Amino acid sequence: KLTEVPELTDAFIDRIAAQSDAQAGGIGLRDWERKRDDGLLAIMQALKAEGLGAGAVLGEYEQHLYDRAHGHAAPAAADPSRPLALHQGTVRPDWVDYNNHMTESRYLQAFGDATDALLRHIGVDAEYHAAGHSFYTAETHIVHLCELAGQEPFRITTQILGADDKRIHLFHRLYHARSDELAATAEQMLLHVDTRAGRVAAALAPVAAKVRALAAAQEALPRPKQAGRTINLRPRR
Repeated sequence: KLTEVPELTDAFIDRIAAQSDAQAGGIGLRDWERKRDDGLLAIMQALKAEGLGAGAVLGEYEQHLYDRAHGHAAPAAADPSRPLALHQGTVRPDWVDYNNHMTESRYLQAFGDATDALLRHIGVDAEYHAAGHSFYTAETHIVHLCELAGQEPFRITTQILGADDKRIHLFHRLYHARSDELAATAEQMLLHVDTRAGRVAAALAPVAAKVRALAAAQEALPRPKQAGRTINLRPRR
């Protein structure tokens, strides 16, 4: 009953705190906060998939970030015979580790954003996705060459190594935007997918034509030395 409230004595408060600590099982407050935040994010992601409530707001915000990230690109002005400069950015504070260096996962995110920019460049937009067509990344190989610190600018160029109606073999180079030093590379294989049938299928004619034209225009470019590399630990002699 709400009228029968126990007196908040020091002994009673200590008892509640001790029971709470026992229930926590040794997990600290910060860890519980992270668990709470992870749970809330998981709920929002589930709502986003259904377009409901906070999930719908999250989806609109992410689409805004995507449009802003790639809205600066000018595909018509890009020289198709050279690696395409379609994405640039800055190492955000939440992208760095304890050494203030960009973490491995954020390199993959930056390269993924560059791939998205390329797909927009060839006509794979929201309307294309809504019609049940998309490119999926089947393979990625990243080589780290130098460090990028927080708040440092970067730019990414994209070279087409090969393509057919169902595949795009591409190569990204990530440069420090001020020093122009090559910081990392990523080689990727993209597969075109009929998302409704759930299988690999040929890209629609307009997109396929743009991919073939880019591949032909860049065919004479030198093959990057990092392309096709594998991790190999040679035995000692």
